[in-house]
Amino acid sequence: MAHNYVKKMYNLSTTNATTVYTVPSEKTAFINSLRLNEISGNATSWDVTITDSSANVFSVYKSYAIAAGQEQELFSRNMILNEGDILKFTAATADRLVLHASILERDQGVNNKFIAKHNDYTTTDETTVYTVPAAKKAILSEFWVSNDDLSNATGVNYVKIYNSSGTGFILNQGTLAAGVSAEAMPRPAVLDESESIKVTAGAANRLHSHFSILEIGNPG
Repeated sequence: MAHNYVKKMYNLSTTNATTVYTVPSEKTAFINSLRLNEISGNATSWDVTITDSSANVFSVYKSYAIAAGQEQELFSRNMILNEGDILKFTAATADRLVLHASILERDQGVNNKFIAKHNDYTTTDETTVYTVPAAKKAILSEFWVSNDDLSNATGVNYVKIYNSSGTGFILNQGTLAAGVSAEAMPRPAVLDESESIKVTAGAANRLHSHFSILEIGNPG
């Protein structure tokens, strides 16, 4: 399985959305590092989005602030991107930010397959995000959440794992404050064949989620 390490560097000299990286055909990508530096001595803010291959846009960071002269690592865990996903960065003020992206590209697997699930919750109905296929196990390695409403909290959100019998078990719950983004998966979790991840948003049109999943052949 071919691996290719990619480095991207940008002096953000515009307030237009900058395409940082697009996942090539037949590849899966891992954002190993997304590092930001404020170089002008002035505080500013930024947005990060992911656009999928169907042109759906998902918030990762919305109007996040960085202090004068500060450096920030934007992800604490690797985030997976699918074929055709586009990572974009928008600076609120030109000529203040430098961005360094370190990315691993790899061939899409068959028996072992990495998958990203991006969701924008337009309803408060429970949404099935992912179901483990037959004869597979899955490792949920990363779960990122973002509230792109800068004025309102999301209400209480619920993430549940449903077993093959349809019984739900809460994995994560809580309110996301206005404009807040966070890593919600400190350690990986194992899912068995036919188990499902389902999310209930506390308010419509505020919550975005990004799940990074590894499917593997079921050794049992």
